[in-house]
Order: sequence, then structure tokens, then C-alpha cells
Amino acid sequence: MREVITPGEAADERRLWADYYEATARVLEIMRAEGTGAAALPRIVEEDAKGAAAMKRIKEIRGIGT
Repeated sequence: MREVITPGEAADERRLWADYYEATARVLEIMRAEGTGAAALPRIVEEDAKGAAAMKRIKEIRGIGT
């Protein structure tokens, strides 16, 4: 795990955390409003993929899993 990251990476990481939390919140909003049926599932999967991509990049920046 990297302890030191560049200022650019730090800014990117902050944005990515926001992206991750926003995607998670959108998933929960969809589930609360529409449930998890076939009509809502594609949007849930899409938002989950956005959150997963943000988390993947955060791990890359921090050197986790490398």
C-alpha cells in the first residue's frame, strides 16, 4: 500500500470517493422507490458499476491489491 500520493492523485481520489458515494446513494434511492424488480435492475446494475469503477481506481491510487 502506498503511503504517499501526488497532489493530483489526492484530488482524483477525493472525486472518486464522491462518485462512489453518489452511485451507492442512487442505488439505494432506486431500490427504495422501485424495489429490485426487472424494471429497476438495469439502473441498479449501472450505478453499481459506476461505484465499482471508482473503488477500483481508488485502490489503484493507493496501491491496494497490487
